[in-house]
Amino acid sequence: MPIKTPAPPRPLRLGLVLYPGCMPAGLFATADIVRACNQRAGGERLSVVWTGSACRPVRTHNGLALKPQVRLEEAACDALLLPGLWLSEADGLEAALRLQEPLIDALRHMPRQVQLWSYCVGVALAAAAGRLDGCRATAAWWLQQELASRFKRVRWQPGVPLCVDGKAATAPGPHGHLQLAMNLIGSHYAVDEVRDVQEVLMLPLPRARHPAFDAVDLMTLREPLARRLLVYAQRTAARSIGLAQAAEHLSVSVRTLCRLVKSATGLAPGEWLRRVKLHQASEALRRTRLPVKAIADELGFSDEASLHRAFKAVTGLTPGAYRQSHRDGP
Repeated sequence: MPIKTPAPPRPLRLGLVLYPGCMPAGLFATADIVRACNQRAGGERLSVVWTGSACRPVRTHNGLALKPQVRLEEAACDALLLPGLWLSEADGLEAALRLQEPLIDALRHMPRQVQLWSYCVGVALAAAAGRLDGCRATAAWWLQQELASRFKRVRWQPGVPLCVDGKAATAPGPHGHLQLAMNLIGSHYAVDEVRDVQEVLMLPLPRARHPAFDAVDLMTLREPLARRLLVYAQRTAARSIGLAQAAEHLSVSVRTLCRLVKSATGLAPGEWLRRVKLHQASEALRRTRLPVKAIADELGFSDEASLHRAFKAVTGLTPGAYRQSHRDGP
């Protein structure tokens, strides 16, 4: 009797969401990344479809008119990628949400098992649709105060470069699609496949980051377990992070954890975990005007003094000096 070969799993179907005024560059980049990953893997693990609330051409931010292939409710997507739109200040959010009400309503009625991935101002649209209620989420630093005031059921995480919580994933800034794509492809392709595509297609993000934090950048981590550990550390209060708890979260032994972190980052695991929290502090210093004490409280340091000592030991700068030399904007 011939042996039946099991059918390959159905590719995850990713919907690239178009809407009037959207900034589609991240959607095009994600489509290219998926295509390259499928080619490198020798088979289709992910598929993409262009979708929207209606099947008529929409004029994007740069004036280019693009037509969705299929309406959202008919797209049968497993996940949706929602880009941002051009918004220069938080005061314009109310008008932007009113203009996008057809899309927000369509997202509100999507099946709950559909994952929603959003970045930049697209996070506000996801929140307005109720798709982030009860979830951890992050957003652009200049929008966080407005979003926290408007959408109180969302568990906002300031200074976090990527938040994945259940069916929702969020990233700040217009380059947030790269963080989302890295997390998505990392779970569908082998490490060497992802690495090869990174080297060909993904350029490093322009940022004024201290070299002490190079080892805790999600974009440079090629080991899937290390990426999971980084997200765990970001979500855990600094005072509560320990090797035993981290190893239990990954379902590995402490010895395996130590070998994994050392191999992936070049740092001892305890030091690397501390740097994850200090990197979050550095992002908050760069992107917000929060007092150092408020940052220490938000990230779970014992007190402001402990953050101050640890930060200076790693960077050679006090938090105040770091903010002055690395701050984004005025």
